[in-house]
Amino acid sequence: MSKQIKITKQEMKEDKFTTFMLLAKDYVMERWIYFVGGLVLVFALVIAVTLMKSSMATSEIEANETFNRAQAQLQSKSYQLAIIDFQKVIDDFGSSDLAEKAQFNLGNAYFAANSFDLAREAFEAYLADYNNNDRYFTTSALAGVAACMAGSGDIAGAADKYREAGERFTDFEPAGEFYLKAMQLYLESNNEGSAKVMYAVILKEFEGTRFYTESQRIAGEYNIAQ
Repeated sequence: MSKQIKITKQEMKEDKFTTFMLLAKDYVMERWIYFVGGLVLVFALVIAVTLMKSSMATSEIEANETFNRAQAQLQSKSYQLAIIDFQKVIDDFGSSDLAEKAQFNLGNAYFAANSFDLAREAFEAYLADYNNNDRYFTTSALAGVAACMAGSGDIAGAADKYREAGERFTDFEPAGEFYLKAMQLYLESNNEGSAKVMYAVILKEFEGTRFYTESQRIAGEYNIAQ
């Protein structure tokens, strides 16, 4: 009569654990490509994000270098070189904050080079793309358009545009300058009625400033003093 072997609970647990590990090993070996593929995918995503951040940093550096070079060229009166670099910032880094400033300064560079039609296009493009109610750049772009119109011989149109620049932000100090320009150009284009309107605005809104004094001088010169 054979002797029965009694299996303890501990041995049963160890046997179940061994069986589980063997099954798990088989499961992993059968599906190892999926596990490895998943790790590779995660690793690839990490690399992609890292490269993207690195690329963005490189792009920002290049945009800043190009913009600063263009600024230096504008100040040194190398207008054609400045135009090329400002346009590069707009074309290659259009999503950067510098693209807005480059668009504005592109107008300045063209204007300085006496390319009034191209300067006007640049200022109008700025107003169309970045007209965000920033008092300085918006009114300056409008005044830029006015200056281009005057440079091209459209005196009456320039007067209207200067007036528009002044009326855009009436509490902004440069508005006095724009009203004064409008007044003078209205007189040059024989539009005395509009010139008197600008003169009245200056007397009312800019007393004690140089705009007030200069408007009185111009009014006396053209004999429209009130």
